[in-house]
Amino acid sequence: MNEISVSKILSQIKDISSEDNIVNSGRIQGINIYKTNLNILITKKKDEKEKDFILIENKIKKSLSQFKEIKIDIQEGELKKSDITHLLNMSKLNGEDKKLDDKWNMDSHKLFWHLDRVEAWQRGERIAPLHIDMGISSGCNMACTFCYGVIQNRDGYGTNSKKIFHMPTYAVKRTFKDAKDIGVKSIALIGEGENTLHPDFYEILRYGKEIGLDLSLATNGIRIDHKELDTILSSLKWIRFNISAGTKETFEKIHRVKQMDRVLNNAKALTKLKKEKNYDCVIGFQMVVTKENMNDIVPLSKLGKECGVDYFVVKPCSDTYDSRLDSPKGEYIEALDIFKEAEQYADKDYTVNVKWKKVLNGGWKDYQSCHGTQFILGLSGRGDLFPCGHWFNERKNEFIMGNVIDKSFKEIWKSDRYWEVQKKVREIVNVNKDCESNCRQHYINRFLFHEGKNDLSKIKGDYKDHIEKKPDHINFI
Repeated sequence: MNEISVSKILSQIKDISSEDNIVNSGRIQGINIYKTNLNILITKKKDEKEKDFILIENKIKKSLSQFKEIKIDIQEGELKKSDITHLLNMSKLNGEDKKLDDKWNMDSHKLFWHLDRVEAWQRGERIAPLHIDMGISSGCNMACTFCYGVIQNRDGYGTNSKKIFHMPTYAVKRTFKDAKDIGVKSIALIGEGENTLHPDFYEILRYGKEIGLDLSLATNGIRIDHKELDTILSSLKWIRFNISAGTKETFEKIHRVKQMDRVLNNAKALTKLKKEKNYDCVIGFQMVVTKENMNDIVPLSKLGKECGVDYFVVKPCSDTYDSRLDSPKGEYIEALDIFKEAEQYADKDYTVNVKWKKVLNGGWKDYQSCHGTQFILGLSGRGDLFPCGHWFNERKNEFIMGNVIDKSFKEIWKSDRYWEVQKKVREIVNVNKDCESNCRQHYINRFLFHEGKNDLSKIKGDYKDHIEKKPDHINFI
């Protein structure tokens, strides 16, 4: 049973404070499903009687008794329609659920192909992370309205600090080599800044290729040297352009620069050379959905196909626990048939993916603690190592593990400080109050919470068919 099916059942339950059902009234704010476990986030108004609210909970549990475990989390506030309402309305229009071709598991994770590391984690071993999101420059040449990097106190355009720091090249290369040596499978050049600004950027890419490290890049696409297109395509497993607009007007509003033509031309140059030389590097567009760009989903889906990229992925905007970015909550999809139209541009060579699981959970996490930072780390452009990027400027002194300029990554990973911080994340961080919504570790945290106590033979048996269908880029978990 999926989220749409659950929503349809919930829509048969009348709300206590309106003539509407509990979905359309805004009572239901998030749905998380994991096999036979169901977690629902619902809103309770301050003046509602406890006995009336218990009645709703009992009706929910009775209506969905096919689930082995039903957990209902309650938040206090005003009722406001969520994306679930719109999804349910769209499903009535469609007549059936839309199946997406997610061949890179973008709306999931890839720990199933690294179960040896999961088993070591189960034994309590000090495991090496599988992946690092790594910055090599601290600043940016854009000022995107949704940028989490601004919250992380990045430098450059759109901030109070104009000076950009570039990690010394020796420290970048040493980190690459250390990571490879201890068992890190992949590094994505993703940070609080724009990594193509680094003066030795292409030298760094060539080094990663030389040592056989799986590298990828997320970029705003402005600064692409056309003399180095071969370097990009031969050194990276994938490159993703964050272009969260389908028109120049919205592009300038969202990204705050007039560079859309340049970005699109850079993407076209890469796709053209990729086809000419048959490179394996995957090229994609990503849109972060805000309140200002929802009407650009279809135009950007069309542009992605015209530019010849491999995929277009749509994701919700992550936000802080206190909503400093004012990301949409319920306004995301005022008419979800927009996505249906965007998906029509997909074909055998072009995939359109919507991260439905992150859209529909209301930003709510159905687990209590974070273990995912032992598998995915965040490294800032200043060389500071953290459990994840959220802590780049949040409670920094509590969660910084070390700096790879001052000390090698291998030394930091072996240090007591590294493991003390990992323990602190597990034991004192409230994932629904202290962290960003839909965080980088969210998918693997769900897997570790729901499956973490099961031995490998059970996991392999339960997911045998899934494991046999190995996706591309398994090292990018």
